[in-house]
Amino acid sequence: FLYSVTMIELRRYPLALQLLMQTDGTVTELIKLLAQEDIQVIKLSETINKIRVLNRHIFLQGKHTGQNWLHAESKIYLDHLPDNFVKDLLEKSVPIGTLWANYRIETFKQPIKQFAETCTENKQPGFECGTKLLGRTYHVFNKQQIIMEITEKFPVKHYLQVLPS
Repeated sequence: FLYSVTMIELRRYPLALQLLMQTDGTVTELIKLLAQEDIQVIKLSETINKIRVLNRHIFLQGKHTGQNWLHAESKIYLDHLPDNFVKDLLEKSVPIGTLWANYRIETFKQPIKQFAETCTENKQPGFECGTKLLGRTYHVFNKQQIIMEITEKFPVKHYLQVLPS
């Protein structure tokens, strides 16, 4: 793959979002620290197409507040992953990063783009209309083979007060 990465100026966003946009670690654990509450995966939809690519939409949501800290859309190439990983992914509500750790899957994340957008009424369920989102898309590789494409969107207003800028 040859990449032309589209990046945005992150310095104008809260420090917490700068960290999330740049991390190549487990986003769920970082959000848990920033939000100061346990985080749960809320599955919105999962469909598998003919070539065994799972299209998955989730929220990472605060267990106590019910606040949606992240919306993620993933394309997951099921045939490139161990069967038990796929089984757990489909049957449990576990963050993908947790599964990577549980199954000791080494990953490399290749950034594709960063972007900012504003929610419209029908475009992004789970966030109020007008909410500003900061997002990124990246490919995840294992053994030089693409296993996932993930787009993550973070509601800017939730991260304004979690760390001093």
